[in-house]
Amino acid sequence: MSDLLVSVLFSSYNGASRRLRHTLDSLVRQELPHDRWELIAVDNNSNDGTFDLLQTYSDKLPIIILQQRKPGKSGALNMALDRVKGDLIVFTDDDVRAEPNWLKAIVDCAAAHPSYGVFGGRIVPEWEKEPRDRFIEWIPMGSTFAIVDDTQSGPCDPTKVWGPNTIVRRELLGTSVRYREDIGPLPGKIFAMGEDAEIIIRLAANGANSYRCAEAVVHHWIPASSVTEDWIQKRGERLGYGMPALFPDEVPGGVRLSGVPLPTWIESAQWAFRAAMLYLMPRSKKRFWAIWKYYYMRGYRAGIRRYVSQTMTQ
Repeated sequence: MSDLLVSVLFSSYNGASRRLRHTLDSLVRQELPHDRWELIAVDNNSNDGTFDLLQTYSDKLPIIILQQRKPGKSGALNMALDRVKGDLIVFTDDDVRAEPNWLKAIVDCAAAHPSYGVFGGRIVPEWEKEPRDRFIEWIPMGSTFAIVDDTQSGPCDPTKVWGPNTIVRRELLGTSVRYREDIGPLPGKIFAMGEDAEIIIRLAANGANSYRCAEAVVHHWIPASSVTEDWIQKRGERLGYGMPALFPDEVPGGVRLSGVPLPTWIESAQWAFRAAMLYLMPRSKKRFWAIWKYYYMRGYRAGIRRYVSQTMTQ
C-alpha cells in the first residue's frame, strides 16, 4: 500500500436529523488504518444534534470536528481545507455510505497514476424507495442526484467528477485554491448548484488531469421525496442558476432586456410555450423535458443577473 496520507472532508447542516450516522458508521468500517487518514467534519450552523453526534465518534474515528456558524457548504469546506494534513483530499457528503475499501482504493489508484491530480470515484444510488416510474429513465442522473455509475476506470472528463466522491492532490490546492462561497447549498433559498464542479473545472484549466477510480465506491442516499417529476423539474432551476457562474463565457452577448441577453429571452419563451402546450397532455418524455427546461431557463436568467456583468458579454 502507498504511504499517501488522506484527509476526508464533509460539511453537515442538520445531518443528525437525516443520514449522518449512516455515513459515520461506514467510515468506522474503513479498511485503511486510522494512522493513514483523518476526517475533518464541519457542523455548518446546525440546529439539531449534529455536533453532539459527531462528538460521539471521537473514539471511533480519527476525527477533527469544526463548527462554522456562517451558513453555506462552500465556506464550511474552506474552513476544513485550512486544517488538512493529507496528501490526498477526499470531498464527500453527509448522506453517503462508503464501501469498506473506499479509502484504500483511492490511495491505491492515486499511487498507481501519479500524473493525475484529480480523481473521481463511483457514486451509486441508494434509494429510500426503489423507483418504478418510467420517468426515472428520462432524467440526467449526474446533475440531479450526483450519480456516476460507470464501472470502468480510466482518464475522464473533469466535468464527470462529482461532489460526493471527489479526490484532489493537496499540492494542487496549495493555500489559495478554495471553493467559491457565492456558489453552493444554502438553507432556505435558491442557490447555485455546481460548487464542486467549479473548483475541478478551475483545476483542469490550470492543467490538472482527471481519472476515474471505479473501485472507490460510495452509495448516495436519495429520499423518496426527491423522486417525483415535480421535484426534479424544479431542481432544474438550481442547475440553471449556477451555469452562468461556471461557464460565463457561454452566456450570449449583445442587447440585454432586464439584464438578460435577448437570445436567452427568446429561448426561454420557446420553452415556456412548449411547457404550456404540453402541461395538460398525458405524461411523456417530451412533456417532462419541456417543463424541466422551463425551470432551467428561469434559473439561468436569474444566474446571469447575479453572476455575469453586462461588460463580460460585449
